[in-house]
Amino acid sequence: MSWIENERVVKRVIWVAALAVPAVVALLFLIPPAESLSEETRKALYILPALNAVLNGSAFVALVVAFVAIKNKRIDIHRAATTTALGLSVLFLLSYVAFHLTTESTKFGGEGMIRTVYFVILLSHILLSAVIIPLVLFTWLRGFRMQVERHRKIARITWPLWMYVTLTGVIVYLMISPYYPA
Repeated sequence: MSWIENERVVKRVIWVAALAVPAVVALLFLIPPAESLSEETRKALYILPALNAVLNGSAFVALVVAFVAIKNKRIDIHRAATTTALGLSVLFLLSYVAFHLTTESTKFGGEGMIRTVYFVILLSHILLSAVIIPLVLFTWLRGFRMQVERHRKIARITWPLWMYVTLTGVIVYLMISPYYPA
């Protein structure tokens, strides 16, 4: 029996990931950025937030495709689209960590009501991105294993939250990008 077939092992792996990922992301804001990078390299790394927005936007599109596919009983397309969304989300996470390990945090420069809107979106995005990790992993795994009823039950919660997190990731980027260093 492989580890992915062992329910206890898989649950443990998912819960470790669900706790470790937010902890690592939180630590990124306590660790100073790498100082050994040249200014030119540091500036070049500002392509990563745009890449992250593309990854989040692409995951959003993949989730829409997955939804349409399952409504049309196209399980093969649904499976491919959700697996694509998961892969894009993992790539986003890796790129996000790489960016924040190497660069200073950017402060949002907007004032007034737009500042409040930004922080409401950002806070909800951050909180739900932590909550969504075990939901996505359990939902995907149940679909992969063809545990249809268990998958469907949790997917009703996971899908809209995942959609929100991917969409707000793009919105946060669009709102903060004017404040990145030139």
